[in-house]
Amino acid sequence: MKEKPKPYTTTPRYITSDVRSGKMTSSEWRVYQWLRDNADPYGKVTTSLIAIRDDIYENVEANHINYLLLSLKKKRYVHYLSRQGRRGSFDVHFDDWLLPNGQIKHLDAYFTNDSAITPGRSKTVTETEVTQKSEGAIQKLQEKKLQVIKGFSGNPAPPSFRSHYNDTDTHKDNKSTLGKEAFKGTLVREYEPRTTEEARCYQIAQEVGEQFMNPLLSVLRTQGISIIERAWGIYREDVQGRKTIDNKPAYLQGIIKTLLQKANQ
Repeated sequence: MKEKPKPYTTTPRYITSDVRSGKMTSSEWRVYQWLRDNADPYGKVTTSLIAIRDDIYENVEANHINYLLLSLKKKRYVHYLSRQGRRGSFDVHFDDWLLPNGQIKHLDAYFTNDSAITPGRSKTVTETEVTQKSEGAIQKLQEKKLQVIKGFSGNPAPPSFRSHYNDTDTHKDNKSTLGKEAFKGTLVREYEPRTTEEARCYQIAQEVGEQFMNPLLSVLRTQGISIIERAWGIYREDVQGRKTIDNKPAYLQGIIKTLLQKANQ
């Protein structure tokens, strides 16, 4: 009598190559492989940020798990519906998954308006389009909301500072980057990033103790993530050099302003 094989999952060999080449980071691989090992026969796993953290990470914030998942989704290793403003569990789908009927499941349809194979049946184009159009409407609404917020979130003149670019240090007398009494923005503690760039801004905002997300998001949308990363690098160098910084959010904004001024010269 032949022994009945135990349940198993398969992982494409190119995943190993992607980790070696750096396309997929070791942290991303850890989340990817754990979820893939727990997926059902149709390449879907139901999970949550808290569940992933508790299962394979210790002393890590849930937003870091969110950052890794966003990166995996951006690289199209996985797909899940937009989670802006949502909490709790959600479904994650995997690419290059061998289905019980011998077909290979791909994620192309999940990123477009085409039909996609789901457990036990084929999802109709109509159902998929409704879901994605709803997501698109929500995303457009959020973008318009951010544009309105952006119109009221002009950064006050940031402080001068002594670093690689300036010999004047007056940051000690500056208020918060969001010191306008009437201004109400998106609180950092309530913000949920939708992209890897937004997740990066979220991490930096937490590091410097920013109260609102709007200053960094405004720079991200008008200048891109590279200027923020450059400013963050300079900020880190000054911190490691034990430079006295009384107002960290204002200091970082000052670096960003200086970099922009030099770029426009």
